[in-house]
Amino acid sequence: MSDSLKINEFQRDFWRGEFGNSYADRNISVEETNQIYKERTGITFEDVFKKIFSNIDKNAKILELGCNVGLKLSILQKLGFTNLTGVEINEKAFKIAKENYPNIKFHNSSIEEFNSKGEQFDLVYTSGVLIHINPKALPEVIKKIISLSKEYIFDSEYYSDELVEVNYRGHEETLWKQNFPQLFLNEDSKLKIIKQEKIYWKNEDLCDIICLLRKPVDE
Repeated sequence: MSDSLKINEFQRDFWRGEFGNSYADRNISVEETNQIYKERTGITFEDVFKKIFSNIDKNAKILELGCNVGLKLSILQKLGFTNLTGVEINEKAFKIAKENYPNIKFHNSSIEEFNSKGEQFDLVYTSGVLIHINPKALPEVIKKIISLSKEYIFDSEYYSDELVEVNYRGHEETLWKQNFPQLFLNEDSKLKIIKQEKIYWKNEDLCDIICLLRKPVDE
């Protein structure tokens, strides 16, 4: 993934560095994260995961790319999922996740540099991660996500009909919203959308889109 590595270098360094460290410090509690999201949208992350993962086998191998300190994986653990793996680029967040959730496997790596050693997962997902990847690097990243999945792909990101850059806490070139489900379909036309829902923020001009895609069952 040499092209993606070069194009997305600034964004990777941004999350490896001090901003990524401070983000990890702000996101320690599942309860607080759930409460903030509920205040903004009317539902919690746990509500979202219950909707999306309701028909997924509890023994399924699940991979989160960009897991930060592991809060969303811990929600899946609470819901009964037992075979969980997380990949996180920021070393501080990785260490916190590894310490807090010893029954979950964690890797300190970017998505581009993550080496699964040929292992595939029943379900691969990102949540609020693809928005921070340089749009020109996304095709290669999405291809990798698809290749890591045996069957399901779940994505939860800011939505926009068109590509729009958003100033992120005073930083440029660090956040973009767009139609992410369509990007997956662009890379693999055989993917099918199983579940999809838009979640509108109450007091901000933001909309999340959650989407569960499935590969053809005969693959």
